[in-house]
Amino acid sequence: MRLIRRGQGYAEVQLGDLSVIALSDGEAEMTADCARAPGGGPLAEAEMTTTLVDGKIQLQVFAFLIRGPEGTMLIDAGAGDAWRATTGRLIETMVAAGVSPDEVDQIALTHTHVDHIGGLARADGSRVFRNARRVLVPTEELGMFRAEPHMAPVLSLVLPLEQGDGVMKGVVAINAPGHEAGHMAFLIDGRLLIWGDLVHLPHLQFSRPEITWKFDADPVLATATRRALFDRAIAEGLTVAGAHLPYPAIGRVSDTGQGYAFHPMGSD
Repeated sequence: MRLIRRGQGYAEVQLGDLSVIALSDGEAEMTADCARAPGGGPLAEAEMTTTLVDGKIQLQVFAFLIRGPEGTMLIDAGAGDAWRATTGRLIETMVAAGVSPDEVDQIALTHTHVDHIGGLARADGSRVFRNARRVLVPTEELGMFRAEPHMAPVLSLVLPLEQGDGVMKGVVAINAPGHEAGHMAFLIDGRLLIWGDLVHLPHLQFSRPEITWKFDADPVLATATRRALFDRAIAEGLTVAGAHLPYPAIGRVSDTGQGYAFHPMGSD
């Protein structure tokens, strides 16, 4: 696998017949109490010196575009106009990367939080990805997705997503529960693991994977899944990518003996 190009907010890697582009949707300023200690309470700010900027967490938000012989798939859709003024930049980044939103013919979601689904539809009720023929939603989260009024324009496209589904040639869904009940990861060409919201605090959760996130549905399960996928990535030599990793949001995981470390692609 190799990094073939990078630009403002995007980076592209090649995997055989497939290319994957990490696309920034912007960043969100989050309160420090979003970082949680293993017992569930807020993490002491003294433990977050490498994470906070002016007392806030700067949460990067990425989606991933996969191009291949069978078409173009988007994994997650950013926040659109449904969340923060500093997010919703996915389409701008796509255009900068030379991609038209009209190229997207299917969308698969890691889960249904707003920063992953808000970009599917606009406030005026129009669909953002006009040529998408289906939106794959983890089965356990179909009810939450359908209950979100903002998603009304795409409900006719929704299909359930299950563990092991081959959503596109070379792309397989993998259960990664904890952050949400149906949280999914995707294995691309057997070499790149796009893991959604496995990590929110890259400066902390690699060295201390027991640290959780305020919005984890099941913090204990989220921690177990995080450790399991870190170990799998190392054992199988997988490159990893995540919605909240630092640019270019793609890299590798190593075992430090006392925890783990993340190495962004291009930093070696």
